[in-house]
Amino acid sequence: MDKKVKFSDKPLSVKIVYIATLAILVICAVVVAIVSIASSKDETPEVKAPLTTPKDDGAQTEEPKEDENSKEPEKPAETKLVFVSPVVGTVSKNHSMTETVFSETLGEWRTHKGIDIATEENCAVFAAESGVISAIYDDPFHGRTVEVTHSMNYKTIYSNLAKEDAAFVSVGDKVSSGDRIGTVGYTAIFEIADEPHLHFEMKANDEFVDPLSHISEDSKKASLGIGTGNAA
Repeated sequence: MDKKVKFSDKPLSVKIVYIATLAILVICAVVVAIVSIASSKDETPEVKAPLTTPKDDGAQTEEPKEDENSKEPEKPAETKLVFVSPVVGTVSKNHSMTETVFSETLGEWRTHKGIDIATEENCAVFAAESGVISAIYDDPFHGRTVEVTHSMNYKTIYSNLAKEDAAFVSVGDKVSSGDRIGTVGYTAIFEIADEPHLHFEMKANDEFVDPLSHISEDSKKASLGIGTGNAA
């Protein structure tokens, strides 16, 4: 049986190698431990603050105010013209641009650009709406004629007036609705065979229109008997 040799009895060189080896093992163990601790720290998930939505504290957000200067100016409401009957009487011949009406004077069927309002000779004729006297002349067919130009591109034409009425109005005069502009005469050659009447025409945007569709209902009742059961 071999005899065991104590560490202290071993040569110095062996002791140094042994101690050095032991020291290296200890150092390696320490390094491994440090690396393990560091790795475990790196693997720890990063804790992030939870995403939160701002709480509604009940305060109302102020809406942006509109710049008053940027607003478009409001357009004034368009005023509708109210025409009245230019004379008191009865409609004896209607406006007709598509169907012909019979002319007693000419003995033929013709279109009729205005309306004829039968009344007494020398009966007063009034402006149907406010405007300006734009023309006074002797029409070769419809006789003494006065034209009144109104706003909104309307024009009224009064024919078969008495020639003696030249002093009533002049071109350029401003007239109001109901102002007298003449009297009924017998100057319309095309309608000389008809009873005394006012030949009354109306234009809108230079196109002939039916005056009766523009005269107010109250005026048609009061001056022309339309709507009362007495209209022709």
